[in-house]
Amino acid sequence: MNEQLIVKNFGPIKDATVDFKRVTVFIGPTGGGKSTLAKLAAIFLGGQVKVVDNKVNIDQPLRYYNISNYKELNSSIVWRKSNGNHFMVDKPIEVEFEFENALTSKGVVEDLVNKLTNQFARETGITGLANEEIKKAFINQLVEAHLNGRPNGKSDLYSVNYIPTERVFIPAIEYSWAGLMRDDIGLPKLLLDFANDFSLSRSEVLELDIPFLNVKYFHVGGRDFIKIPNRESLLMLLETASGIQSVTPLLVLLEHLSRNTEQAQSFIIEEPELNLYPTAQRDLVYWLLEKCTQGENDLTITTHSPYVLSALNLALYANKVATLFPHQRKKVAKLIPEKYWLKAEEFSAYFVAKGDAKSIFDTKTGLLSESQLDEVSGEFADVFDRLTDLRAPEKKAPTKAKTAKK
Repeated sequence: MNEQLIVKNFGPIKDATVDFKRVTVFIGPTGGGKSTLAKLAAIFLGGQVKVVDNKVNIDQPLRYYNISNYKELNSSIVWRKSNGNHFMVDKPIEVEFEFENALTSKGVVEDLVNKLTNQFARETGITGLANEEIKKAFINQLVEAHLNGRPNGKSDLYSVNYIPTERVFIPAIEYSWAGLMRDDIGLPKLLLDFANDFSLSRSEVLELDIPFLNVKYFHVGGRDFIKIPNRESLLMLLETASGIQSVTPLLVLLEHLSRNTEQAQSFIIEEPELNLYPTAQRDLVYWLLEKCTQGENDLTITTHSPYVLSALNLALYANKVATLFPHQRKKVAKLIPEKYWLKAEEFSAYFVAKGDAKSIFDTKTGLLSESQLDEVSGEFADVFDRLTDLRAPEKKAPTKAKTAKK
């Protein structure tokens, strides 16, 4: 994937341009806009915009992702597709489109629509205003086909799998989520859809090794269990540690989805590191690279964790060293298996804060910016040094008697 999103004055984002690659990562403070960018990408990647009279109401997908209140009178969103076409949102809930190549130029579209409309009129005898409405319908369908990359019947749309942070609630509502959906009690649709997808996946993935947590998942009799070392009996998923509870539904779902090779899939995951120790975060990142970037699939991550960045940086560096020094390839693979290696041209990363998104990927080195990796630890170290400087005995002022004696 090589698509671009340009956002202005939408929620926390004031002016941001980001390139989505096979692996894209957003890091930044809470409320900076990481998820906003990821959700907008999900809308366009999944083809949730529809053309009607050259404009599209996208209020429904915005509501689905809980960002409908972010739109303003001066909001502007552009999604540039790799095929040259792009959507342009320049009003709160309307989308305009433009074609940027000769095959889909305005003249070609109009000529084809006129031929289709005239043929339809001859065959049906429908003319006048009714025929104009039919012409509009042809235009909308043709435009939508080109914007979605389907002029020849082939779709370049992705099957979008958006995995929210609310997934941590899944073990707690394991046996009641269906009733929650039925009663429509107001839980986020994203969470309920994830619960439903997980439920379908576990009927196919009856067991799964999770080596970086040293546990194994089982689905038995409609229930989820975890086998931990040095314990004969199984634990229910909801009885296990918080890290196991948060990551297991994610891994089961991705294991099931990754087996689908018929359509390109886009995996968008909010904060995969939830409740995990740093080394487990690293190993989870490697697992995601293996499972979510096969074929034409791509992976987008939002995170607060510098450990996630460090793991991605190692995957980039391993590929770089093996490419520059082919004779060291086997030794590199012993340190980081080749299935986790990440190509620089297939990666992008951004620090999202204060209304914009700043690239933290150094194209010269092919690695993440060292300043970004060291920013938090550097700040902590600076405070530590300042505290160290304060470790000095208090200097007492001389007494009046001593002063007079002198």
